[in-house]
Amino acid sequence: MTPSVTQYFHAPPEKYQHSDMYVTWAGHRRCDARHNVGPRIMDSYKLVFVISGKGFVEFGNEPAIPLGQGDLIMIFPKQRHHYYANPEDPWELMWVCMNGEYCTDLLMDIGITGEQHVLHNMVTPAIQRTLLTIINSLGYTDDPLRLVATGHVYILFSYLMQLTTKRKKSSDQFRQSTAVYEATRFIEENYHLDLDVNTLCRHVNYSRSYLSRIFKSETGMTIPEYANKIRVQHAKSLLSDTNIPMREVATSVGISDPFYFSKIFKAISGQSPSSYRNEHSRTYKS
Repeated sequence: MTPSVTQYFHAPPEKYQHSDMYVTWAGHRRCDARHNVGPRIMDSYKLVFVISGKGFVEFGNEPAIPLGQGDLIMIFPKQRHHYYANPEDPWELMWVCMNGEYCTDLLMDIGITGEQHVLHNMVTPAIQRTLLTIINSLGYTDDPLRLVATGHVYILFSYLMQLTTKRKKSSDQFRQSTAVYEATRFIEENYHLDLDVNTLCRHVNYSRSYLSRIFKSETGMTIPEYANKIRVQHAKSLLSDTNIPMREVATSVGISDPFYFSKIFKAISGQSPSSYRNEHSRTYKS
């Protein structure tokens, strides 16, 4: 890849410097193996997009973060940073610098905070086209025409927000399914214990309120209702395949009180444990 750079700078009139957000610099660089920026500190917010290739970024004294195609680096004002190309596969970069009171809110909307500086897989064809429009718009000599660049930064953030919102929903759905799967597996393996919700939550490492909410949403049952359903399923096998006393059936499925066991069994199966045994016992009928 032949090294090249296209970049434009903009010092807006003072009246625009008090606006919510304005663009000061944008560019596109095809880098060589020697590309190296910093360490340095800037006064602006800078979004750097990796269009292709690889490189590294360092913030403060933290270890270098490897980056690749599609990744996004966010540099905050007064933040010490250093980024450089991977010599074996030098990167191609596009960037936008901006200022204004609204910048922090825009960044928070896409999940970037003072602790989160890198987002992965954030370059789509629409985002790349928007970046090109911002760069080209900033190349105009008329200040009113340069406002086009600012307008397209808002469009850029709308695309970024769509990406991060979609991923968050997918992540939440995966996390919920994983949480419920872990909870149901734990119950099915340990139904014979005197389980309570707090014990379950500690084991699967989810808060009681979170797990209870998504468990009900996905299964249609509360955690105790599901545990009792599993207990009754196993109790039915014991009632039909053994002649152990009812008290032992109850304790074998994790319920120490035989009267409570009978109440749960009847509520779920529609008949008492003794009636079920009389109808379904295969080996031990008298």
